[in-house]
Amino acid sequence: MPLDTQALAPARRGFVRAHTSAAWEQAYLPGNGWRGPLAVVRAPGAEVAFAQKRAGKLHLWALAGYYWPWRGVALEPGAGEGALAGLADEMTRRPPGALLRMGPLIEDDTDTQGFISLLRVRGWRALKQETGQVFELALPASTEALQAQVSASLWKNIAYLRRRLDKQGAVSTERHRLTPEQAALLLQRAALVEQASWVAQQGEQVKLVGTQNQAYWAGLAQHGGPEVVLWLLSTGGRDIAYSLHLETEQTMCIVANGYDEAFKASSPGSLLSLDIFQEAIGRGLRLVDWGQGDSGYKQRWGAKPGARMMDLILFKPGLVGALGYRLAQKALSSWSPL
Repeated sequence: MPLDTQALAPARRGFVRAHTSAAWEQAYLPGNGWRGPLAVVRAPGAEVAFAQKRAGKLHLWALAGYYWPWRGVALEPGAGEGALAGLADEMTRRPPGALLRMGPLIEDDTDTQGFISLLRVRGWRALKQETGQVFELALPASTEALQAQVSASLWKNIAYLRRRLDKQGAVSTERHRLTPEQAALLLQRAALVEQASWVAQQGEQVKLVGTQNQAYWAGLAQHGGPEVVLWLLSTGGRDIAYSLHLETEQTMCIVANGYDEAFKASSPGSLLSLDIFQEAIGRGLRLVDWGQGDSGYKQRWGAKPGARMMDLILFKPGLVGALGYRLAQKALSSWSPL
């Protein structure tokens, strides 16, 4: 059953800021089919950034930024619908192109969804394709309530594994809010764990290994909001698990986590998750956005399918946009009008 997050929707705001697109540009462009520079549309209190993305032999303008937690409109704290209306006016006057790809978007990012609604009022057409759902964990008010919502066997097994691992070397966890002074060292520690994880060993996409990834997260750490938080679990002084988050006042977005495969039998990911959730409950966080997909691990903690993700193609008002919209409707059978 999907998680009812209607009351939590305001907590979705704040992950996209002006500096997040700039940090992404500095770290990753050009690369992976993208090329710069950014085309930034601005109005007082709001902005949205696009870059060119290769699609076959073409380069189309697409919403810029790191894939997760999501791309969208950057709205300054305290700015409201007036800023979004000004941004929609500016986009309609001077868009980067007549056809714009926007995604991934999340349905309860109120800033970006409000911006899209304002564009449609101004004559923009849109096609939509749903791409899945994120798994979300609604955090209870206490550790006791968290224990009550997971199986007794999971709770007991974590305690047993922690005691067993502690015999190999003292187990400790560290929570760090990344700052410019210590970001490089901490990111390197986590990258070494990721390098020893199944993600790297099976050739999957890494989030911390490599100079580009580390430059991006270090770049974000130089700005306030959202906070970049890194957790590390170690035994006997050796780092064996990590978890990288973006956090606002009420929401934790888990961007990446993993553990050293040599310690798989000790389930270090579960040990670290428990410490993370207990600390988050103590600080009053309400929602954990755990990203798309679940092999069963997330649901063991009580996470449920929540907000839907989508991609959009926007078509500028006017003859060129109208023609593009009709052609795209015929060519993209899996896309539907917004």
